[in-house]
Order: sequence, then structure tokens, then C-alpha cells
Amino acid sequence: MRKSLAGTRIREARRKSNMTQKALAQATGISASYLNLIEHNRRPVAGKVLLGIARALKMPVASLTDGAESALLGDLHAAAAHWGDSSAETGTADEMISRFPGWAGLLAGLYRQSRDQEAAIAALSDRLTHDPFLAESLHSMLSNITAIRSTSNILKSIDDIEPAQQSRFHNIIHEESRRLTDAAQALVTYFDHVSDQTGGSATPEEALDRFLQQHGYVFPEIDSGALTVSEILMREATLKNPESRELAKGFLEIYARDTKQMPLADFAIAAKECAYNPGVLAQKFNTGLASVFRRLSGLKRRDIDAPEMGLIVVNAAGRAILRRPLRDFALPRHGNACPRWPLFQAFAQPTRPITARLDLPAGQQFICLASAQDICGEDFGQMPEYQASMLFISTTDLPLIESWLPATGPVQEIGISCRICPRSNCQTRAEPQILASISETV
Repeated sequence: MRKSLAGTRIREARRKSNMTQKALAQATGISASYLNLIEHNRRPVAGKVLLGIARALKMPVASLTDGAESALLGDLHAAAAHWGDSSAETGTADEMISRFPGWAGLLAGLYRQSRDQEAAIAALSDRLTHDPFLAESLHSMLSNITAIRSTSNILKSIDDIEPAQQSRFHNIIHEESRRLTDAAQALVTYFDHVSDQTGGSATPEEALDRFLQQHGYVFPEIDSGALTVSEILMREATLKNPESRELAKGFLEIYARDTKQMPLADFAIAAKECAYNPGVLAQKFNTGLASVFRRLSGLKRRDIDAPEMGLIVVNAAGRAILRRPLRDFALPRHGNACPRWPLFQAFAQPTRPITARLDLPAGQQFICLASAQDICGEDFGQMPEYQASMLFISTTDLPLIESWLPATGPVQEIGISCRICPRSNCQTRAEPQILASISETV
């Protein structure tokens, strides 16, 4: 097991706060010598001492604990392996994260961006190489451009062209320009709708998203027992590559387990009786909140009257495992989501449900329920692996759930992602505001 570096994190945080060891020790209620041992990783820190240090430094406890940067550490090791750089001191990556978290986060972010872009570029390059429509369109446009250029050169270089001949050249330019416009419009239309075409996904994650959207995120054949997971995959032609099929298989297997544990008819009746209270449903069906969240997000159907609920599930690295957006609550496909989402706050309080009232920039409001749960079980020696789930419901459906809903406190202003968020006074912004840069250039 690697050495704990919680003390290093505490030391760096104290220095950034311009506090002396003596001042922090007094604020925490311990001796300066004991704090010195903690900061040099010679004494463990936990419980009341850790809480006192975090409170004195005005920082969340999670930012000082050993598990806070586990995903970041994995990304740095993966980056070194990805680029095959033997000069990277991978043995000191955890110390780098503790001492220079900003730089470590930047490097890991660049690696993730590079990895995702490489996958997208490879997929798009393959599409450009083998797509017959694109090849035909480009050849057609080049032919149109060549004809226009040749004809205009004749008109420019020859002064004494007869009127009839000149008129014919003008007609040629007109017709070739029209064909060029039609070809360009067809190409634009193709790109506008390519995401709706079979096999048009740039990444396996996009293919999974499209597969789920096409089925409305629900599979009545599994609910009724008419088809198995394998039978559904066998008849599905939109999942072209093994990676996307494996992702779809994983989703369907979880869906089938949820169905077995919470049969649709029984679940719909129980959900309505308890006003869609996830805690009550989890106890009734002897399962976790994450499973109930998944079932509730797919409950509303043509024959089942229930509130429409959105869902997003992420791992500890913030990577989306499952996305089910609502019309007024979009979920980013790429890049980071809004850091103010309770989804991410749930990781600091594992297994503790969080309730919040959210306000989007356009004015829509949602009730949010979030929880982080360990998906690895409770075996001794097994490190926890948390996934956080966030279920969200429009406040227009508030009368259906307010009977059990606890007080949510003040409304939290959130966005979708930093790049497109119009809020100019957000203290948690992680990326530059692209809307601001666009408006400045207009």
C-alpha cells in the first residue's frame, strides 16, 4: 500500500492560507509538534483532528483525504503509459498531486482530452475515407468549381466574345453555381442529420446514447420477459463495433437485473402509492437507491402515468456512465458538467442522500436527488469504488412528490457545463465562458 500523503496536502493547504503551524495547531486543539508530525506524514490523521484541520483551513474534508485524487492519480499513470514516456517519474505522481494539484489536474485533463480526441478523429477519419456519399459529394463540388473557374477565365481573358456565346458562358456559370449550391446544401444536411443515421457515432459512448434514445431508454421486451438481452442485441443493427455492443450489453444486463428485482407492474403500483419516494421503494424491494433511480427514470410510459425524471450516473473520475436528459435539462456528452451539481457533492458524503432545488440559467427549476454508493460490495480488504447518481424532476411535477420531500434549502444556481453557461459571477467556473468570447467578437 502506498504511503499516505494526507499530511502533505495539509501542509500545502496551510501554506496557501498563509497560516503558521502554531496557528493551525491552536485552531485545531493539538500541539504544534504533533501537527508537524502529521504534515510530514509520520502520524495518521482522521476523525475529529481531520475535521478540525479542515474547518480551520476552510476546506472540505474530502480535499485532504487520501482518496480524493485517486482518479487523478490513475489518469497520470495512464498518461505516462499512453505516451510511452519512460522519463516520467510515475512513482512520485501522488506527491505531485498533493503538492501541485492544479498542474496535476491540468496534465490529467490534457490527457483525457487528447485520448477522447484521438478516438473521435480516428472514427471520423474512417468515415471520411469510406463514406461513399462524402466522396461523391466532394468530387461533384470540385467538378462544379472547376467548370465555373474555367468559364470565368474565358470571359475574363477574351474581350471580343460574341453576345450569343457570352450568354451561353453566363448560363454555364449560373447552372454550375446552382449545382454547387445544391451539393453544398446536401452536404450540410448530411452532417446535420448524420447523428441520426445508422453507424454514425464517432465513439462507442455516442453509439450507446443513440441506441438508448432510439428505444426511449426502456425495453418492454425485457420487462415482459419476451426477449433476453442476447436476443435484443442479435436483432440490433445500429451497434456496429464490438465496443458499442459491449456497452449496450452492460446496460441491458443491469436493466434486466433491475427488472427481476423490481417487476414493472409491481414497481409502478408501489411508486404511485408512496408518491415516488426512492427511500421507501429501496426498502420495499430490498435494493439500493441507484437501482431505484434507474427504475424511476424509465417509469413514465404510454400506459404508465408517472412524472418524467432524468438521470445521470458518473464514476469517481466524473465520467458519465449513464445519461438520460430531459427536454429542459440537457446533459453534456463531452467535457465536464457543471461542478455545482449535487451529483459531485455526493462523493464527499457517500451513501448519504442529498436533496436540492436547482435553478438553470433559462429559469427552469428542478428537484434533485443525489447519492453516491459503493458498487464493489462490503468485503474486507476491498477498496470502495463509488458511483454517484442524480435523479432530477421538474418542479412542475412537485405536487406528486412534495408529501415526503424534505426541506431543500435555498435554490442553487447551476448550469449545464462551464463553456456554455451564461452565469458571469460563478466562483466555481472550471472553463472559460465561450458565450462571452463569442459576444465580444460580434
